[in-house]
Amino acid sequence: MNQSLESKIGNPKHTTLKSEGERRIANFLEASSIKYEYEPALLVNSDQKPRIWYPDFYLPEFATYIEYYGLAGNQNYDDGIRRKETLYSKAGLAVIPVYPWTFSQNWKGYIMNNLERITINRYKNLMAKTYWDSHRNATSEHPQYHQPITNHY
Repeated sequence: MNQSLESKIGNPKHTTLKSEGERRIANFLEASSIKYEYEPALLVNSDQKPRIWYPDFYLPEFATYIEYYGLAGNQNYDDGIRRKETLYSKAGLAVIPVYPWTFSQNWKGYIMNNLERITINRYKNLMAKTYWDSHRNATSEHPQYHQPITNHY
């Protein structure tokens, strides 16, 4: 049986991941061709003081974060989760929370459905801007400006 060295020792790209949950999420994102940054620095204002937090994953294509709360159920940790979620919400950041029990469900569908919901809500927000009120007729008059963008490489 030919096993790659990576399959014997684990994926070396993931040597910095801190938990099995993070490894599962990273593998799923890679298998789904979703680009991500692991623990990017994020400046937040906590208690009127600037702090740097490191959310687990940032998905630049979707301007969305994934936070894996692997120690949920611990009182101090849960307090930190609530503080993070409050600050993320106030900052208008899209964050998909993943908990250990999320893996007992269709967790991949959970992540993808949240990405879809976030993307659709952003699109609806864009289309609700007043700019479109005066340009709705332009779509039918100039359809060439409203074709899908394709990359020609």
